[in-house]
Amino acid sequence: MIVKRLSDIVPEKVGDFKRWYLSKAEPGHSLSVRYIEVNGIVPPHTHYAEETVFYIEGKGLARVGEKEVAVRPGMMLVIPPGTVHSSIREGTEPLRYLAFFIGNPDL
Repeated sequence: MIVKRLSDIVPEKVGDFKRWYLSKAEPGHSLSVRYIEVNGIVPPHTHYAEETVFYIEGKGLARVGEKEVAVRPGMMLVIPPGTVHSSIREGTEPLRYLAFFIGNPDL
């Protein structure tokens, strides 16, 4: 069994957001989990794998393809592979979510 705490993981800072790799895909394992904290915007990007996003704190706007969705805690989005998407924080509190990747999550 592996036990991880956010306080034990050094986050990677990318522009207006930080991400903590809770697990990474390795040969024979296709699951990757990331904890994301947005203080501004996650720029538009794509992944080779489907991404499932589960919002846990804050509020914001998710852009997925041509659609915009207001997001809040308890919501989940499933983003198909190759779809351009981004997240934008609204308000003063960070927007926090878990991102799950099944397949090849670009790691």
